[in-house]
Amino acid sequence: AWECDYVREANNAIRFKELLAGDDRYKVPSVVKDLCTTRVLVSERLQGRVLSKAVEESQTIRNELGERLLRLCLREVFSFRFMQTDPNWSNFFYNKSQVELLDFGACREFPKEFLQVYGRILMSAANNDREGVWNYSKQLGFVTGYETEVMRNAHIDSVMVLGEPFRETAPDNYDFLSQTITQRVRETIPVMLRHRLTPPPDETYGLHKKLSGAFLLCTKLGSRFDTKAVWKEEVQDKFKM
Repeated sequence: AWECDYVREANNAIRFKELLAGDDRYKVPSVVKDLCTTRVLVSERLQGRVLSKAVEESQTIRNELGERLLRLCLREVFSFRFMQTDPNWSNFFYNKSQVELLDFGACREFPKEFLQVYGRILMSAANNDREGVWNYSKQLGFVTGYETEVMRNAHIDSVMVLGEPFRETAPDNYDFLSQTITQRVRETIPVMLRHRLTPPPDETYGLHKKLSGAFLLCTKLGSRFDTKAVWKEEVQDKFKM
């Protein structure tokens, strides 16, 4: 229903344009608000190419595009607390190494208190802290604390792999083509489906879709870049544990 309300989408696009104002790595189309209705959305026409065509570009451009996509994802979670939760190919254009953003119907805002704890879960994963992942997961309502050891390990493992690109031990030039993050997360799902005692918080579905989607986009692009530097600039230097 949200994605079919074009007045809401127009407001989301305007908000994103304000949030990214002054950052030339991204372009958000201007909206002609006076011409928008619940069934009509009018905005500036973007001139870039669809992101799927970027696989034909040089390694340098693919690296820069991947870096910008992952950076934006982290910024949405940790700085904006406002996220476009549908990270598929067709929602991005590119113009050289600039990312052009499309489709703001799936945007949603997240409570500050929720993201403070969620951020601590990811920070714990990046710091290779399994106990921190578990304790903050209990605090957020991911788990009850009464799970079996099998479920406990499956949950922690699924989160820990998300922190791999941001650990000190990660290579300075992280190669997304060689990563197995999404595959290993997928392998934990059958265990968690059998042993889970409580459903995850509703907010996490959009967050996980966005994070895994950003990793997949970088993988499809064959990007290689310093993920630790991106994490430090967008999360570590801004987010307080």
